[in-house]
Amino acid sequence: MKIVVIGGGIGGYTAAIKAAQYKAEVVLIEKGKLGGTCLNRGCIPTKAFLHDAHIIDSVRTSKALGIFDSVPNHNVQAIIDRKDAVVSRLRDGIASLCKANKIELIEDEASFIDQNTLLLKNRGDKISADVFIIATGSMPHRLPMEGAQSEEVWTSDDCFDTPLLAGQHVCLIGGGVIGVELATFYKSIGCNVTIVEAQKRILPSIDKDASNQLATMLKKQSVTILTNAFVKEIIAKSPFQVICTVNDIEHKITADRIIQSVGRKAVFDELKPANAGVKTTKVISVNEAYQTNIPHIYAIGDVNGQSWLAHAAAAQGKVAVDHVFNPGRTLHPLLIPSVVYSDPQIASIGLDETIAKEQNMEFKVGKFLVSANGKHVVEGKERGFIKVITDKENKILGSTIFSHLASEMIPYLTQAILTNQTIESLEGVVFPHPTIIESLEDAMADVLGLAIHSFPKVR
Repeated sequence: MKIVVIGGGIGGYTAAIKAAQYKAEVVLIEKGKLGGTCLNRGCIPTKAFLHDAHIIDSVRTSKALGIFDSVPNHNVQAIIDRKDAVVSRLRDGIASLCKANKIELIEDEASFIDQNTLLLKNRGDKISADVFIIATGSMPHRLPMEGAQSEEVWTSDDCFDTPLLAGQHVCLIGGGVIGVELATFYKSIGCNVTIVEAQKRILPSIDKDASNQLATMLKKQSVTILTNAFVKEIIAKSPFQVICTVNDIEHKITADRIIQSVGRKAVFDELKPANAGVKTTKVISVNEAYQTNIPHIYAIGDVNGQSWLAHAAAAQGKVAVDHVFNPGRTLHPLLIPSVVYSDPQIASIGLDETIAKEQNMEFKVGKFLVSANGKHVVEGKERGFIKVITDKENKILGSTIFSHLASEMIPYLTQAILTNQTIESLEGVVFPHPTIIESLEDAMADVLGLAIHSFPKVR
């Protein structure tokens, strides 16, 4: 069987390697750089920046504790150079994995001629296959106004190669995950940061307690946050300006750089899926196996609009390939954790407390403040909590973790939900001490009012 994967991001190369493990003949087509948005312009560059920002913040904290006499100047270009080295190393690693799995890599732009054939734009060659997997990803949205279309106004794609210096003012339009992560980095390197968010709070899709606490911490670190703020005009020449209204009061924000972080949109027009009979709207519609309306054409990752997360794309890629070779296997919806790499991080899985209330569900909540955790105190961290949501029989339905290690802890809750665990069924799990994750034991016990390291609940 021959499988052609279109798009070499995390979803595409994961699907290609999975198909190769089934001994298929696999071709992976990528018009840009291997790794896609995640590796080249998204997840990895952002986390490289945030890692270095954490080092800078740690030095400042160490000075405040008297460990260092002074704080040395940081080198923003060195941060960019290290990011480039990290990205290059990982990209080479993907290429090596493809070679080891005997995957044919083609650097070209593909488009459908019909449902069985692709045209390679640069080569002029045609390529046919038994199965096609579309993994062409997404690109940043821009606001629908003249100034927002200017190349002088950045999106997240533009943030990783041009250094911004301490003292410069950055205005971030959008207080979602991308905006908050960029704000976390820029404030750490000494920029003045303003977030303009149209919703009532930043991170509107995240647990309200975590969102509000993070906003408080960012404000304490001199980040200006304007919520209920609607952008009316962007002046895309120096001095850059964002004109917005907040509760009907006009604000003019002058900045050295404007960055739009207002979501992403699926990319597939150049692929010409209509030539293959594939139905599309703003995304490519798929079923639970990630098949389009043409059974041998699949679409995974951002392009299908079900999730805009890199790990979701990879998981979907594996499901799609498994379905190709095991079409009768029972399919289960993917349970996808989300993470905001702020400081502290926010990770969540499953049911959200606000949604449960809106749907008038019967549920219980256990919550533990990690400020009472020994490892948290040793590491000099400030706020944080773990929240666990169960049904009335104490079956775990969801969780939010607000901690600098949230991304590393959330898989434990994901597994608990997938395996239908209850608070009681996990009581025998012994957590090592001192660790941050042992706070989870108290958060779960708090559902029953039995947390050891919390004051007794008033009955």
